[in-house]
Amino acid sequence: MNKIDLKESIIESKKQLISELKEKIASSLTMVDIDESDTIDPEDLSHQSESLELKNLFEQKLKRAEIELDSLIHMDFSEKNEADKGALVSTESFHFLIGYATMPFEFDGKRIIGISVDSPIYPHIKGKIVGDNFSYSENKYKILKIQ
Repeated sequence: MNKIDLKESIIESKKQLISELKEKIASSLTMVDIDESDTIDPEDLSHQSESLELKNLFEQKLKRAEIELDSLIHMDFSEKNEADKGALVSTESFHFLIGYATMPFEFDGKRIIGISVDSPIYPHIKGKIVGDNFSYSENKYKILKIQ
């Protein structure tokens, strides 16, 4: 598996999410603005409040996605010899991408899961090399390859 292709795929996915969030924010802005010259009933004001909450939620998600994208772009994805940030650690059941948290996903026919350096599993895997074992949450893993 090509780690650079994996990085580019995740970056493109994150850019798509950012684009979708920007569209949702723009759409929510039209729902927030009420024409004051129109007759306004209490239901309109209720919808305006809900729309404003949605807009704020989308803006928070957008900010988080932009920070994650920047982190991904600047992460060192060079070849690694041990499990550390930017490494892709292959075991019999998962391929762990270290330094970027994700839900499990498929890439190139492989099951990938991203883990943050702040995640509870990270101390169990950090510094391990090919052939080492580690355990987490009653699961045992043997490191087959590190990229």
